[in-house]
Amino acid sequence: MGRSTLTLAGAAPRANATVVAWGVVTLAGALLLPWGRVGRDLWTFVPGTLGVELLAGEWTVAVAVLCAALAGSLGVAPLPLYRRGRLALAVGAVGALAVFTALATRGQAIGPGALVAALGFLALVGIGLALGGYVQADAFIGVCIVWAAAFVLVFILYPLWAVLQGSVYIDGRLTLDVVRQTISSPAFLLLDNPATPQNEMHQGLLAGAVLGGVGALVAAALTRRARATALWGLGVWLGGSALGVLYFGFGAVRNSILLALVVGVVATALGFLFALLAERSSLPTRKLFGPVSILPIITPPFVLGLAIIYLLGRRGYITHHLLGLNTTIFFGMLGVGIAQVLAYTPIAFLILQGVVRQLNVALEEAAETLGANRWHILRTVIWPLARPGVANAFLLTAIESLADFGNPVVVGGGLPYLATEIFFAATGRGTSEAAVFGAALLTLTLTIFLIQHRWVGLTSYVTVTGRPTQGVVRPLPRTLDYAVTGVFVAWVAVIVVLYGSVAVGSVTKLWGFDYTFTLEHFRGLSPTGWAVFRTTAWLSAIAAIPSTIVGFLIGYLVTRYTFRGRSALEFCSMLSFATPGTVMGIGYILAFNQGALLLTGTELIIILAFVFRNMPVALRAGVASVLQIDRSLEEASTMLRASSPTTLRRVVLPLVRAAILSGLIFSFVRAMTAISQVIFLITPRTNLATTQILSYINYGTVGLGAALSWVLVVFMALVIVGLYLLNQRLGGRAAGGMPTM
Repeated sequence: MGRSTLTLAGAAPRANATVVAWGVVTLAGALLLPWGRVGRDLWTFVPGTLGVELLAGEWTVAVAVLCAALAGSLGVAPLPLYRRGRLALAVGAVGALAVFTALATRGQAIGPGALVAALGFLALVGIGLALGGYVQADAFIGVCIVWAAAFVLVFILYPLWAVLQGSVYIDGRLTLDVVRQTISSPAFLLLDNPATPQNEMHQGLLAGAVLGGVGALVAAALTRRARATALWGLGVWLGGSALGVLYFGFGAVRNSILLALVVGVVATALGFLFALLAERSSLPTRKLFGPVSILPIITPPFVLGLAIIYLLGRRGYITHHLLGLNTTIFFGMLGVGIAQVLAYTPIAFLILQGVVRQLNVALEEAAETLGANRWHILRTVIWPLARPGVANAFLLTAIESLADFGNPVVVGGGLPYLATEIFFAATGRGTSEAAVFGAALLTLTLTIFLIQHRWVGLTSYVTVTGRPTQGVVRPLPRTLDYAVTGVFVAWVAVIVVLYGSVAVGSVTKLWGFDYTFTLEHFRGLSPTGWAVFRTTAWLSAIAAIPSTIVGFLIGYLVTRYTFRGRSALEFCSMLSFATPGTVMGIGYILAFNQGALLLTGTELIIILAFVFRNMPVALRAGVASVLQIDRSLEEASTMLRASSPTTLRRVVLPLVRAAILSGLIFSFVRAMTAISQVIFLITPRTNLATTQILSYINYGTVGLGAALSWVLVVFMALVIVGLYLLNQRLGGRAAGGMPTM
């Protein structure tokens, strides 16, 4: 306000150092760095492609250099703030368009000069949006918004577009033949099997009608209102009919939906109960959460499937050696469901523990003062405040189940699932059919996201206000405490037995036949196994930091700022997590295997795949945590003339340290255990531990696979404990999501 008044009165506006700095950086990069590189090597550049060498021959480069020079001069020009911002926006947009045109027409892989120029012009666009009044924020936030949108466009939407284009654009023409053939195939969805005497469609509709009638009767008894009875009956009938048809049907769509619903509900329920137990139990068993609950997520998910085969397979130790059974009951949806629940419940627990820990005890004290018992408080206070975390946990676990590739391959029993059919189609039947399966899977995961968004709604869940709150954490009702502890003890027993079988297998000569102790499998990891382990750890560590930073920033932006495209940015950022890894892997191959964005065959493509595959985890954790922080804390910082970076660093980050550390850990763990996406991106020079383990298993050297799996487990456990101790040393509480040790 004061600056605008001075300008109108004739006083000269101050120079804008931000605009000047970005103009200088963009100009230097465009002039002094090469615009092209040779092939896939990131550090071999094409001679004669420096910006100063291309000025005379390529008009796009000349326009970019001119725009960079103009941007630098705008920073010191005597212009009103809003006009300077709008001119910076125009110059940045023209410069970015010139760079993109040059990349599209030159036919060379992008070099550092073009990259710096592109990022610089995008930064100028963000600064222009902020200074010009198009975004109600400062320049830092404007740059973050534009860069985040650009990254999502290039590394999430563009690969998906490449896959979808390949599904309908075949041999140079647009056709839907592959789509029709795939959808009509029994492997996709079969609702009425001609090989069976009964009609599965009619059975499902009948089951839905019965459930609808029961739902209507229950609603009538509870509400005694005709409208509520009719709505409940109709809703239960529709939902029950859909589930009934799927239950009696066949195909990958049916198998994936039913499995995701069961795994999502069971894993989220267990995760919520375990979170309550870890924070509110009065029993000493809560100390076991640290070492046990984290174990299933620091190993590749298919290792649990392998353990199920060891113990419960046809020649399993329990089924065959102890019980004398020769059964394949655990090969199929039951075995996959058990493995996924064991693998994904800790994910729900990590999310929900932080939510339960941040609940305001004063609200429970107020409810007690009004005469509420512990059960009533649990239902009317704790549960409503935990709803965002519960919804996020269900979203993540259901999507993980839908996109899981390893467990259906190992213990799926040959049943078709969307994730496995994508892989088999891509490796044997063509990427066009794989893209159709991927589109179906994407539709399912987006539906889950929309349901979650609707359920949480617009309710306020603020519990961290900056005002002092004192009180003693209320314990669980004793009955619930003992009951959930019993479930947890059973969980511990199952986890110990399953992982114990893999541990024994790593030091056993030949599982199932010769149990002689040996360290030969660990010695056999040299040199290949140790080499891929080092490569995996290095790439995962590099990717975890930007994945967490980008994810949290996007979550903060979409939660705290209003700008055009905010919902689209959040929605598109989640697409990489909602899309199965096999589809994203194919997309990266199609999108980054030629032209300016030639990246395949390099370590960078794997790092980028890790970053944008795991980014949504930090995003959702950031959203859930920021929603519990009162805006007045940040507004107070702004009124004291603190910039956005300062407010983030000194106000927001200390309050959401738990979510950030949880996102960092999960990003690292996910990268270390990833397989479905990177299986298309690895090369002999950049092989990863998970693909090497699967290779060991496929070639029959299961002992080597078990040995490398335990190397991963021990290493990641040490890393997580180290991060936990570091967080404690810095004075913070255990990560929201970090188990209590």
